[in-house]
Amino acid sequence: MAKIKRAIIIAAGEGKRLRPVTFEVPKPLIRVNGKRIIDTGIEALRANGIRDIYIVVGYKKELFYEIYGGMPDIHLIDNPNYLKGNNITSMYCARQYLPDAFVLEADIIINNPQIFNLNSERSGYMASWRNPTTEWQLNVKEKKILSYDKNGGDAGYQLFGISVWNKEDGYKLSDDIRQMVEVEGNIGIYWDEVPLANLQNKYHLEVKEIKADDICEIDNLDELIRMDQSYAHYKQ
Repeated sequence: MAKIKRAIIIAAGEGKRLRPVTFEVPKPLIRVNGKRIIDTGIEALRANGIRDIYIVVGYKKELFYEIYGGMPDIHLIDNPNYLKGNNITSMYCARQYLPDAFVLEADIIINNPQIFNLNSERSGYMASWRNPTTEWQLNVKEKKILSYDKNGGDAGYQLFGISVWNKEDGYKLSDDIRQMVEVEGNIGIYWDEVPLANLQNKYHLEVKEIKADDICEIDNLDELIRMDQSYAHYKQ
């Protein structure tokens, strides 16, 4: 694989499951044990030589501009439709940067920066083996992703919100995202459903296996409090 040149971070959502904390600050900007969630991803990308980071913003975007607006390696992209559809609206805004790019959700804590040190010619998704999982699950054979199930299953690779796209697949995905939004008018889906629905005829994607503790996802207020007791007062 050619050197990955850039990264796209999806950060436009409201973070409803972490209310009332996210009434005040977007989920990616929440500090967990002193560090903003999104900063763990930014620092990990920088540690692996990524110097162009595109952050798609929407909810409380002014806070992102206050923090990151003056940084030369960070480029903020407005998603004016973040309330009207799913995260495909964010990827639509950043689609031109998909070739040779990492894509990650902004609300994932990166504990191991080495997950971005990849040496592979194939595009694909980072995942770890879970038994069972109620999250998105991948059906895999010899690293090749054959299918996916949004409802999870008994045993399989759990999909995380981190992927990598080579030049060829990035251009294809960019155009497919454009077609889905502009031609089909479908903005109610996750952007990942576009490539994962075309595994048989268009995309040869593979699992990039990571360990369960390489990253951390905080899905609700109780999990945030378990990670950082300073938020306990929100439950009182």
